[in-house]
Amino acid sequence: MNVVVVYAHPYDGSFCKGLLDTVTSHLQSRGATVKVKDLVKMKFDAVMQPEDLKAASTEIYTDVVKREQEDVLWSDAIVTIAPVWFGTLPGFLKGYFDKVFMTKFAYDVGVGGKHKGKRVFSLFTFGSNDPYLDMAGQYECINLTLDNLFGSVGFIDVATKFYPSVPIVSDEKRKQYLSEATQFVDQIIDCQPGEVGQVGNGGLTTRLHMQGYLNGKV
Repeated sequence: MNVVVVYAHPYDGSFCKGLLDTVTSHLQSRGATVKVKDLVKMKFDAVMQPEDLKAASTEIYTDVVKREQEDVLWSDAIVTIAPVWFGTLPGFLKGYFDKVFMTKFAYDVGVGGKHKGKRVFSLFTFGSNDPYLDMAGQYECINLTLDNLFGSVGFIDVATKFYPSVPIVSDEKRKQYLSEATQFVDQIIDCQPGEVGQVGNGGLTTRLHMQGYLNGKV
């Protein structure tokens, strides 16, 4: 089992770093081969540059993007770990996938090609708690964003795990959160593709794409 972990947090003392270390070591103990993409330490440029956008038609990718694409193709599953800022994904996490999932590599072929059947398992931390998070629609916002991002390129399982109130909960609660994280990623090993999908609109978007609704053909 090949797993790419995309990590988006700038501070090594964060709870997200604890999730990264826990998830990575646990997956390796289960026999998975893991590649970690620490976007900050990689100094990954999440800004869409002219040469990046040009690749949508030329399929000539920068060396950095091409290397990331090769690892996506290598993977059976992707894990993302990030905080939630202003109710959604950090911009540099979204920017990573904007650049890597470029048209021709992901969009045009994803409906029936290279990424069909892949899975993504995302863990997010919040500074706020319920009922605010639910009332503000933050869970829904993240789920819909991920569903459109991954479902539209062929991923079959788009699963999310949320950790509210991280800065204010007890150490015991944070230990529980880490235990829950290992159980969450155990699904990568223990469940078959298609058994875990918690967000269901991706299949609809791929079908609409195939029918021409998303590219202006109808």
